[in-house]
Amino acid sequence: MEQRVAWLYGYYSEDPNYPEGVRVNIEAIYDPPQFGEMNGFEIMYDESEAYVDMIAENLSLERVGWIYTSLNYESFLTAKEIREIARMQERFSVEHPEGVRISKFVTIVVKPKGDTGESGLDC
Repeated sequence: MEQRVAWLYGYYSEDPNYPEGVRVNIEAIYDPPQFGEMNGFEIMYDESEAYVDMIAENLSLERVGWIYTSLNYESFLTAKEIREIARMQERFSVEHPEGVRISKFVTIVVKPKGDTGESGLDC
């Protein structure tokens, strides 16, 4: 079974349920060139990436996260997945007015729920 990954495009808005909360609104998913295998995936060079980002920007959208599949249902995240998530958080971080770098980049993991093969989302 081949694993997959995709970029999430959308926008951020205020979350009325939390003081100073931020909500991500996902409007589009882009499936970049990739090599998937049983234990993960590798995102390949994408000559269309700048073009896709430009189209998103013209639609008032930005890259807000990523979604990927995982066959590991025994643990929430593997060490490899945590490292990749941290790398993406750093890559898409921005300078906060207080002088520190922050990230609102979201990760969604689609994985099987137990031995049934039924899938579910972990955000």
